[in-house]
Amino acid sequence: MTTSLWTMPRGVNLLLLIVTIVSLAGCGEQATAITGVVTLDGQPVPKATLEFFPVSGRGKVSFSKTDEQGRYLADVSPTKQAVVITAMKVVGTVKNPIAPDGPPVDALESVLPERFGYREKTPLIADPVEGKTTTIDFALTSSEK
Repeated sequence: MTTSLWTMPRGVNLLLLIVTIVSLAGCGEQATAITGVVTLDGQPVPKATLEFFPVSGRGKVSFSKTDEQGRYLADVSPTKQAVVITAMKVVGTVKNPIAPDGPPVDALESVLPERFGYREKTPLIADPVEGKTTTIDFALTSSEK
């Protein structure tokens, strides 16, 4: 005669459930947060998008967006991260390329130098402290430094 989970006594099922939950609780990564401010030439960069890519290739890719004061908060894998930052501004309108007979759409221009906007080019690195909130400000400059 075989026994399944459905035919075991209720107390045994409860014990198995508790053991499973406790063992799975330790399987996830430690919560690690990065917070800070993004500036360009000393001025906050509002509505910028930050992407965090684990340098080792292991861990999750994370995203964040800055507020009007350039502040951000991101939950990331507890490993060294390559950071890509992009920010756009509206510089006018253009004919809608998808619906030429439709209303015009915003023409956008990058606010930041190109080197910050590509994973292959970015000089930006974040190295968060596992299990803690790490403050990392990104003081970007327009000049090539």
